[in-house]
Amino acid sequence: MRNFLSLPALAVAAFAVWSTPVLAQGGQFAAQVFVNDSAITEYELQQRRLFLTLLNAPPEMIEGALDALIDDRLRSNAAKSMGMQANAAQVTAGMEEFAARANLTAEQFVAELEKAGVSAETFRDFVAAGIVWRDVVRARFAGRSRATDAEVERAVTEQGFGPDAPQGPRVLLSEIIIRRAPEEDARARLLADRVATLATTEASFNTAARQYSSAGTRDVGGKLDWMALTNLPEQVRGRIAALKPGGISAPVQVGPGVYAMFLLHERADAPAVLPAGVEALQYAQVLLPGGRSEATLAEAAKIRARADTCDDLYGIASGVPADRLLVQTQPSSALPADLRAELSRLDPGEMSTALTRGDALMVLMLCSRGPLLDTKTVPRDQVRARLQNERLVGFAEAYLAELRAGATIRYP
Repeated sequence: MRNFLSLPALAVAAFAVWSTPVLAQGGQFAAQVFVNDSAITEYELQQRRLFLTLLNAPPEMIEGALDALIDDRLRSNAAKSMGMQANAAQVTAGMEEFAARANLTAEQFVAELEKAGVSAETFRDFVAAGIVWRDVVRARFAGRSRATDAEVERAVTEQGFGPDAPQGPRVLLSEIIIRRAPEEDARARLLADRVATLATTEASFNTAARQYSSAGTRDVGGKLDWMALTNLPEQVRGRIAALKPGGISAPVQVGPGVYAMFLLHERADAPAVLPAGVEALQYAQVLLPGGRSEATLAEAAKIRARADTCDDLYGIASGVPADRLLVQTQPSSALPADLRAELSRLDPGEMSTALTRGDALMVLMLCSRGPLLDTKTVPRDQVRARLQNERLVGFAEAYLAELRAGATIRYP
């Protein structure tokens, strides 16, 4: 069997859903798990694993297919309880959009899937569930995720430049980090869910951190020093932004086999007065075809070894097409969330290969950071959309954790 796609892992997560067997024989009907008395069968698990394999999903995602199916069943049940479902036009458009990421039409994409043993219905349900879950999240949390003009202006100043510039909201947290080997991701998830049922108050969170956390802060009950909200990983930031003091986040995956949960003690917002400038980042991207294959990672390592500055890339990557070598300067607030988070970890001249774009590995280098003197150039609409999306992500993850905690999950 050949792997014919190299889609980003985010695309896999965004549309996750269980597949419904049309025809199955014998043991394929055997239940692997019951979610509120609704069975997830061996057939569904086989279809999900095969589908993820064809998408070149990371091994830990394939290993965690059953956990993902449980989450998908919970999402779908929530949609049904609200009387929501994706209509045919939405599903067709979603299938075309998904297939286009592999430069195929939906019909061509389905044909390739069926050649490899994945049913068209599996793909159709996969897309439909992603659509309806987004609708559920918007319906439940759109009002609470709206960003006011004042919040947008504060966000513009989050990357303030200079010693006197505001650094955005700061938070005082405690943490619990559950860490297992990547191949034990499912066990880590189960333990994190168990700890979440125990750590429901500040005192019980402190106790759970001392007992279960793998972080160096376990001996002090998980307590951290004050930090800027923007210094936290993107997936964590959305969770914490949705909390009030005394609130505890649901577990969030921060890596293969690694889950984190946080208790918010205090939050200090930045002053509303704009500083003299906001941060502008100059960065370079080299997009190498092949995704995260060994050959592509080896090529990225060669570039990393030879380039000390962004200017060096023009000579080193001279064979790369012009549209795959980009050097640009943008306000940090206007950057895509994953790109902004990755650049925040870099010093000028440092590189990262953590991100992908389509079928390409991104070699990302920070050229420089400095003040953007005119805050009027920062696109407020983009900042507002980013804030709202971050909050929706946090609300969605917390709601899914709530659904899981309230569900009866039984293994036969």
